[in-house]
Amino acid sequence: MNPDGSEQHAITSGPGDVWPDISPNGRFVAFMSSRSGNNEIYVASVDGGAPVNVSNNSGNDNWPRWSPSGDRIAFHSNRDGNFNIFTVNSDGSDLRHVTSNAALDQWPDWSPDGKLLAFRRDMDIYVADANGEEQNVRRLTFLPTTLDQMPAWSPNGQQIAFMSAREGYIAVFLMSAAEGDTPDHPAVNLTPKTPGDLNSAWQSRAPGWSKNGQRIYFMSFRPSTGGDPEVFVMNADGTQPTRLTTATGEDGGPRSR
Repeated sequence: MNPDGSEQHAITSGPGDVWPDISPNGRFVAFMSSRSGNNEIYVASVDGGAPVNVSNNSGNDNWPRWSPSGDRIAFHSNRDGNFNIFTVNSDGSDLRHVTSNAALDQWPDWSPDGKLLAFRRDMDIYVADANGEEQNVRRLTFLPTTLDQMPAWSPNGQQIAFMSAREGYIAVFLMSAAEGDTPDHPAVNLTPKTPGDLNSAWQSRAPGWSKNGQRIYFMSFRPSTGGDPEVFVMNADGTQPTRLTTATGEDGGPRSR
């Protein structure tokens, strides 16, 4: 769709096509699909055509993210028995481990310079070298009993938007990419619920930045959607949240180029 929500049209026909990401040149979309009977990563032209399976494994391959150069795709997979972060060429060749850890590693996202990947490890968000196995791993959030995941790097590399349950409901937060979420530099809730509403009535997650870094797209259900997950956009400081989709059923995983 257009950034304002207009001219929505289907690129794939499924079944089970979710979590899309548009290539930097705008010509292709990577997505997860269960069309083969298990979760795999596919690449398709935005103009249509047969999607190509680039993960080709019986494990659960999910959450594809294009590198800034457009030649590689990061994703998480449990193909080795535990979820870790991998990268692969956009044609499915040259598979590489980024993490190889007993912890749960999921939801990768590239830094704008392509050198790092942010990801969830267990309950917190970490970063690591994109080209090295367990190289320069650094922790950014420090709430081990609270789930933080789905990090999304700002185009200027200075901030990371992410999903957190730290306030009792699922919301989109923003933190410094350099400092992380610390007492001196606390993360900010960009999608606070209306006071007095039930926590269960609000959920905002899967943030994705506009190309100029001025806006953040996300998926959310709230009382105004009747509990139906829809795509929203807001300013990068959380102001002016605007609903972009209205269809019945889950609309989510927004990404922009």
